[in-house]
Amino acid sequence: MKKLILTAVSLAAFTSMPAFAQSAAGAQLSVDQVTSDITLAREAYSRVHPGYTRYAKAADMEAAWTGIITEAKAKEGLTSGEFYLAVQKVLTLIRCDHTKAELPKALRQERNETPVYLPLRWQLVDQRALITLPVEALGLNVGDEILSINGRPLAAMIAEVESYIPYDGYTKWSRAGGVGESLEFMGGAVDHFGALLWDISPTATVEIKAVSGEVKTVQMERVTFDSWKTLGDAKASVRNFKDAVSYQRIGENAGYLKIDSFVNYRDPVKPDTLFRPIFKSIQAEGRDYLILDLRQNGGGSSDARMSLTANLLSEPLKAKKDMRVATLNLDGLRDHMSTWDKRALKPNPLGFKKNKDGTYSLRSFIDEDLRTLKPSKYAFNGKLIVLTSSTNSSGSTSLAATLKSHRDATLIGGRTGGSAEGPTAGLLFTLTLPESGIRTRVPFFRYYNNVKVFEPGLGMTPDINAPMTADAFLEGRDPAYDAALAFIEGKVE
Repeated sequence: MKKLILTAVSLAAFTSMPAFAQSAAGAQLSVDQVTSDITLAREAYSRVHPGYTRYAKAADMEAAWTGIITEAKAKEGLTSGEFYLAVQKVLTLIRCDHTKAELPKALRQERNETPVYLPLRWQLVDQRALITLPVEALGLNVGDEILSINGRPLAAMIAEVESYIPYDGYTKWSRAGGVGESLEFMGGAVDHFGALLWDISPTATVEIKAVSGEVKTVQMERVTFDSWKTLGDAKASVRNFKDAVSYQRIGENAGYLKIDSFVNYRDPVKPDTLFRPIFKSIQAEGRDYLILDLRQNGGGSSDARMSLTANLLSEPLKAKKDMRVATLNLDGLRDHMSTWDKRALKPNPLGFKKNKDGTYSLRSFIDEDLRTLKPSKYAFNGKLIVLTSSTNSSGSTSLAATLKSHRDATLIGGRTGGSAEGPTAGLLFTLTLPESGIRTRVPFFRYYNNVKVFEPGLGMTPDINAPMTADAFLEGRDPAYDAALAFIEGKVE
C-alpha cells in the first residue's frame, strides 16, 4: 500500500501546550521507604481483601510483594513511577477488577502539565485499534486503524501494558475495554502506563491505516489529560445513572431499554423515578419483548441495579445469598485507610455472623442487597433479551446472572467480564501508602449471587454469540442488536 507522510499538525485547541519535560518518573524513593510501603500494603491486602487468595496462591502473592523490595535494593531505590507500576502489577495478580492503584498526587497533577496523550479517541475492537471519533485537523476518520506509534507496533505496546490492567477471575478478554479509553487509569492503558514505561516525546509519529486501505504516517502533538477528556462524548467519559438511561419503542410489540451505567453516587436520583414511567408504558402498551442493553455498563450503585431488578421480576427474590468480609479487625490499618462509610473502619460485630472458615457474613437486615426484592407494580413479565459485552463486570454481570437464573431471559452479544458467582466489591477502602503517596483500592465484601449455575472464575456466556467485530464496526452494523431483532422475529433460536 502507498504510504503518505503528513507534516506535523497542531490542533488549534491545544496551541497553549507547556514545553515538554520528561519528569514522568517522579520522586526517588529509598529502599527503606519502599519497604515500609510494601509492608503496609501486604498486611492490608492479605488481612482485609476478601478475595486475596480466591485465584492467587498466598505464596505467589508473598513472592510478588518481596520482589518489589528486591528490585528496590538492586536499584538502590525506585522512582515513584517505577513503584506505582510495580504495585499495580502485583495487585492485578489478585484478579479483581476493583483492586487497583492510583498515581501519586504529583504524577496525577503532572498529567495536566505534561502532554502525554494522543489527541484522539480509539478502542480495541476485535484486536484492532480503531479510531472512534473523527479528527478533521489530522485527516483522521472513524474506523481508521492505528498500526504503530513512534515506530513501535501498537500490538506490542498493548501486550506490554495489559499486565497492568485488572480483571476478574479468568476473564482476560475484558481488559480490552481499558486499553484505549479509560478514566479509571487517567486515559487508556497505552497512554497512561506508556508514559511511565517508554520515552515519550511531545510529538508522536503515528502510522495509520485508513478505512480505504491506504497507510499513512501522521505527526501529532500530544495533549494533557484535561484536554484528552474534552475530545468528544466518548465511552470513557463519566456517566451518571440519571444520564445513562434511555428507552424507545420497537414496532408494536417490543421495547429497547439502554442503561450504560449504574453509577448513582455522584449525582444521585431515586432510580424508580426513571424506571416507573418506562415500565408503566411497557405494561400499558402490552409489549411482549424487552431488549435490555447493558453492553456499556460496567456496574455502579446497588440502588440502581436493585430497582431495575425489581422491575423485571414476577416473583419475590433474594438476589444475594451472602456478603462476607475477611476480618473485622482493622487495628494498625485505620490511620492509612478511608472510605465513604466510616462505620466500616470499626465494624460492629453484632452486624455479622462468624463462619467456620474464619470469615464473617453480614446479617441480612443490614444491607439492601441481602433483602428479598418484591416485584414492582409495573414489573415486566414478558420475554427479556439482555445484550452483553466484555465491558460488563461487577453489578451488570451480577444482574445478568440473576436474570438468567430466575426468569425467562436470553443473553445476546459477547462474553462478559466480572463474576457470575459474585465479585469482591461493594464498599471499597482507599489505602494510602504514606511514603510514596500512592492510593490503592481494597474491597471489603465478597458477594455470593443467588444463581443456580455459574462457571467458576467467569462472567456470563451469551446464549447467542454476537459480539462486535471490526468488520461490523467499519460497516456500521450492530451484531447483538440485529440478532435480538432476529430473535424477536423468530429467525434465530
